[in-house]
Amino acid sequence: MGFFANKRGGLYIALALCLVTAVTVGALTLGREAPAEEVISNEEVEDTTPIIKPLPPSVPVIKDEPVEVEPVVEEPAELLPQVVSPLDGTTVTVFSMNELLYDETMGDWRTHEGLDIQASDGDAVKTAAGGTIQSVTKDELMGTTVTIAHSGGYVTYYSSLRSDPPISEGQQVYAGDIIGYVGTAAAESDMGPHLHFAVSKDGTLIDPQEYVEK
Repeated sequence: MGFFANKRGGLYIALALCLVTAVTVGALTLGREAPAEEVISNEEVEDTTPIIKPLPPSVPVIKDEPVEVEPVVEEPAELLPQVVSPLDGTTVTVFSMNELLYDETMGDWRTHEGLDIQASDGDAVKTAAGGTIQSVTKDELMGTTVTIAHSGGYVTYYSSLRSDPPISEGQQVYAGDIIGYVGTAAAESDMGPHLHFAVSKDGTLIDPQEYVEK
């Protein structure tokens, strides 16, 4: 029994020594291993991390209110005043300020300041153009005379009318309006019923035919 006890004791000692030896060797081996060196590269490493740019702050969109555009209306071109013949009839005496004409009623030679248009007694006489009645007079020689002022410095004269024409001074009339009726004039009584029609421009008598036909 003492022998086996001694044997076992020696075995345990030997195992303990082996264990110590193994631990010592392992420690020495680990100590001899070179520490890992940190590899530092001089080359720059490209950063592949995506760059996220912040979005610009949102700006509210303000819509302008619709603006109404007025259509351009072109002004019409200025037109000449409408002129019509004051009476449908035959011209028996023409305008003549440079050449003397014989007046059968007066029995002499004289100038003639307008047109004599023959017609029937009571035929309607129309204003040649729009204007304002300037005067209504009764002339001893030329009979009832209506004077009308027009634009552009024109004035028209209607003589040898019946008394009491259907218009009055200051009245506005338009081309073609009836302003009187054919009668007779003492200075031209031999001609019978007719209209004596005269026109002036800026105070100067002109040929009525040119005014009517302009």
